Amino acid sequence: MKLSQQDHGLSLLELVAAMAIFALVAVLGVQALSGMIRMREDLIQRSERAAELDRTVSLLRADLSAVVPMLFYPPERAPPQSAVRFRNGVLALSVSGQSRLTDHGSAGLHRIEWQLQNERLSRRIWPALTPARASAQNPAMPVLEGVTGLRLRSYWETQGWVDGVAPTTLQPTPDTGHASDGDHSGPAPEIYSSTVPLALELILETRNFGRLSLVETLK
Repeated sequence: MKLSQQDHGLSLLELVAAMAIFALVAVLGVQALSGMIRMREDLIQRSERAAELDRTVSLLRADLSAVVPMLFYPPERAPPQSAVRFRNGVLALSVSGQSRLTDHGSAGLHRIEWQLQNERLSRRIWPALTPARASAQNPAMPVLEGVTGLRLRSYWETQGWVDGVAPTTLQPTPDTGHASDGDHSGPAPEIYSSTVPLALELILETRNFGRLSLVETLK
């Protein structure tokens, strides 16, 4: 009995075409899978950055809402600092009532410093407003990466919004040293005060989120 032509199987050309189709489907599948993996990794990174931002904003709001009008006295007889101080990319706050800032959980008086350096915003804590030693300060903890700028404005009842935290109505605190009347060398004395403004606006310039403005009332 003779076999029909249909029983001869696939020709070489048909086999090559089928293999090419299978290869194309496999390549498309790999590309789709790779795209899904990259998308998943991108979503994870975005989620992590959003979580870091949310944690940063929460910490800043908690610190600003806990500000108290009390001076900070650095160790080694350094000059006192204002309750709210902003200099050289460092925001320093005198705070109270945050029990989580200490290992033993006491809700006392503390000094919190936010510092921007090399596009990294970090946070460190003094356990008291009158620390005896410089070693009492806790190590800086990185909080948010990709911060390119940090600015502060304060709102005062008579002047409204001003850059920084020192209103122009405050005068430099007299020097308590023993320099002679004719000795005027050295930098201008720093203005420090326990008075706090009515509100603060903290402006963050970030690579991932653009400009962020955080406003918190203090009174």
